[in-house]
Amino acid sequence: MIYRDFGSTGVKVSALGFGGMRFERPEDIDDMAEIVYHASEKGVTYFDTAPGYCEDKSEIVIGTAIKEIKKTGRDIVISTKSGSRDPKVVREQCERSLERLNVDAIDFYHVWCLVQPEELPLRKKNGVLDEFRKLKEEGLVKHVSVSTHLEHGKIANMLDEGEGLFDSMLLGFSAANYDLRYPGVAEAGRRGMGVVTMNPLGGGFITEHPDHFDFIRQNGDASVLDAAIRFNLSVSEIGVVLVGFRNKADVDSAVEALNQAEGRLLSQEQIKSVPARMGEEFKDFCTQCGYCNVCPVEIPVVRLMEAYNKRILGKPKDALDQLKWHWNTPDVREVVKDCIKCLQCEDACTQHLPIMERFAQLKQDHEDLNGK
Repeated sequence: MIYRDFGSTGVKVSALGFGGMRFERPEDIDDMAEIVYHASEKGVTYFDTAPGYCEDKSEIVIGTAIKEIKKTGRDIVISTKSGSRDPKVVREQCERSLERLNVDAIDFYHVWCLVQPEELPLRKKNGVLDEFRKLKEEGLVKHVSVSTHLEHGKIANMLDEGEGLFDSMLLGFSAANYDLRYPGVAEAGRRGMGVVTMNPLGGGFITEHPDHFDFIRQNGDASVLDAAIRFNLSVSEIGVVLVGFRNKADVDSAVEALNQAEGRLLSQEQIKSVPARMGEEFKDFCTQCGYCNVCPVEIPVVRLMEAYNKRILGKPKDALDQLKWHWNTPDVREVVKDCIKCLQCEDACTQHLPIMERFAQLKQDHEDLNGK
């Protein structure tokens, strides 16, 4: 197992983190807790969960395992979250999480699920950030963190809004979205924050299409799983790579991939070659460079094109699910209805992608799958 200093927090963490959002049988609390315990035996110390994960059983599963892990004296670093806009609810959720997790304090408590730029200012205005500060002052939380889906330069503005409160950041990051996410990773690293990445396999997108993503394998990677994990580990600002585990076999595969990566991390040149290869391999695949973010009516073009990538290699439903669950956009028609077809986004696109056609296709997909 690889261990790393976690930003400027003074905490050392396992480079592989346990993502508690994919237990295959969450109703079987004791059986699923054995997976968590198994990961601890393998050297994992960072465990991430949240209210609502796995039919609202994830915190209970991890807390059940924690009771047993404590007896061994092995290190445990716990991360959980609150996405509430109400300070009172934030406190109630924190207290419930402490009880479920069987800990006296949460190591990293996240202001959760910031998808729109206006969301953090709203929570701040409501007193949510002040409540997080109080929880830290009272010793119920050791570090305040932020979990975000924002892209490109929007993350810097978000961190400014936090006024130095955040010690770490969690965001999606993979070989498939480097251009979309790396500016945020770099900004957090510049501020001395710990960085945790979720979805290093692109939410399974990369490993479900190994033939398409075989080009990311380098220096003898045995599989695209190995390559995807090694890619994240190679980015110097990243402290923890979260992988969602269904069972013990998933744990073993990820631990093996991490062990294979040790001593074989990619150079900066090799890292930057991956998005370039993405554009070469998939002429129709949006590389997420962000140059299309010039819409005068503020349509989130990059987000729509990222979802369309899912459609290219998968099914229309994959794109709509990405918009719904990752970008909090259940109806794509509402997002694009203000489009004035000025074509500024297409003119700015370095790949000359037919963005207007893709908008129309996503709208049609929504109607075909959901009705008019």
